[in-house]
Amino acid sequence: MGRNKLVIIMVLFIFLSSSIISVEASYRVLQQGMEGRDVRELQENLVMLGYRIIIDGNFGPATKSAIIEFQRKSKLPSDGVVGDQTWNRLKDAISFDKYKVKFGDTLSQLAHTYDVPVTVIKEANKLDNDIIRINQELIIPKTALGGGIDTDFYEIISYKVRRGDTLDKLASKFHTTIRTIKQVNNFKTSYIREGQLIKIPKLIIDFSNTSKNRTAVKKDFIWPIRGRISSGYGWRVHPILNKKHFHGGIDIAVRSGTSVKAAKAGKVLGSGWVSGFGKTVTIDHGNGVVTLYAHNSQLLVKQGQRVSQGQVIAKSGSTGRSTGPHLDFRIFIDNKTVNPLKYLD
Repeated sequence: MGRNKLVIIMVLFIFLSSSIISVEASYRVLQQGMEGRDVRELQENLVMLGYRIIIDGNFGPATKSAIIEFQRKSKLPSDGVVGDQTWNRLKDAISFDKYKVKFGDTLSQLAHTYDVPVTVIKEANKLDNDIIRINQELIIPKTALGGGIDTDFYEIISYKVRRGDTLDKLASKFHTTIRTIKQVNNFKTSYIREGQLIKIPKLIIDFSNTSKNRTAVKKDFIWPIRGRISSGYGWRVHPILNKKHFHGGIDIAVRSGTSVKAAKAGKVLGSGWVSGFGKTVTIDHGNGVVTLYAHNSQLLVKQGQRVSQGQVIAKSGSTGRSTGPHLDFRIFIDNKTVNPLKYLD
């Protein structure tokens, strides 16, 4: 009897040990050419950090390029291969921000800006009171999905589950992950039923088929519109959301109906309504460069149309998430925003 108990204990030990090992090794090493759910999760993490790639489960050149840039910024070997070090650094990056305290900052203000309870910030930084000092570096935990898929280029849509649908199939169809769908719907399991109405983050601007940057981008873009710059490129507190937000372009305040011109010749990538941006035009100029013109009242060009530099492509307005008439103008190089002032002539 004693021997039987010993055998049972040994079997349980082996089972538990293998379970622990499988959890610790749940992430395989990923590199270009691979595909799968873990690749989709990798791509989702990159999107949450601001990289403009499509979540399709295929580790292609765009994903590799994003990983190399992330590794470079994180001071890791920049080989485009996602091993334990890169996975761990990614998980850290989407779980918290680092913030250096400035004059006038208070914990309550930071909690409001980052939408995180004061108690959570205090616990993360092991603070016994609410006193913080200038230049002190704080960890700001991200309680949600790091802002997650609710970015400028994704929107949450309602979807009625059809027969044969699974979370895995829906994640693949809408270029997202099972984790994200479960999180936005507060699902405890992966079970869904026919006719059920669920929320799904859907890609609305797809840069995956745009050109790639090969040569230095010249400072030869003309101003799409002339007016006062009401908001510059970089971090700001969003005027509507009242949260700290990276503004990827410049806002130019003008009267509604003012002509908006193409900053450079190119092919219209998209012309239509974009969540948050309202009526928007995007133009692919080649060499990995795309420009975006948002919050217009009227669009004058169609997708696929060729436009010349200076051609009127829209009329300014205040559509979408906007506080007043202006143009939100952005320049992307390899799907990442750059400061337009560096390229406007």
